[in-house]
Amino acid sequence: MEEILAYIKDTYQPLAVIAYGSYADGTYGPHSDFDALAVREAGPAVHDTDFVHGIQLDVFVYPKEHFEANPDWEEILPILHGQVVYDPHGLGAGLMQGVQAYVAALPRKTPAQVQDEIAWCEKMLLRTQRGDPEGMFRLHWLLVDSLEIFCDAAGQFYWGPKKSLRWMQSAYPDAFSRYVRALEDPAALKDWVQYLKEMAVNPETRTS
Repeated sequence: MEEILAYIKDTYQPLAVIAYGSYADGTYGPHSDFDALAVREAGPAVHDTDFVHGIQLDVFVYPKEHFEANPDWEEILPILHGQVVYDPHGLGAGLMQGVQAYVAALPRKTPAQVQDEIAWCEKMLLRTQRGDPEGMFRLHWLLVDSLEIFCDAAGQFYWGPKKSLRWMQSAYPDAFSRYVRALEDPAALKDWVQYLKEMAVNPETRTS
């Protein structure tokens, strides 16, 4: 990370750098990129995807004024689980606090909204049984979206597949094993949707 941080400093003279993703939480692998938000004094917004020491960057650089009026916290939501790695003026800490306050105020899905999502899952499950390309498309669609729906049923925000799967495996191991079986074998998809249905009715009883 030090070599990449040195590159960002040399290239953009940032006022703050916040790393997030796998390099921030220590879960990076040989194919991981380096995710970061950098804030500089002035200049155009830049998305830097260069390689540094064989690691591809995914670095968003903004001028300070981008965050001075009414920041779009949704735009920089990924920094929520990030790490401030350079912040001589406290600007990075301020952005982290702003994002944290924004997320704390976000409403969770209501039980009625979750029930609507489960009804969508049941409808999609029926359509996967067509055996044609559209049915196969809907099968994959259901597998992808049902992970976020599971998070909604559990009262947990969805933070993308990597973090959500890791959380599910720890907090709901039975759900995790069922979901993995559904990913591996379409025949197990019905069991997964049934689990979601039960989870939506009584999430407190589905913790194991």
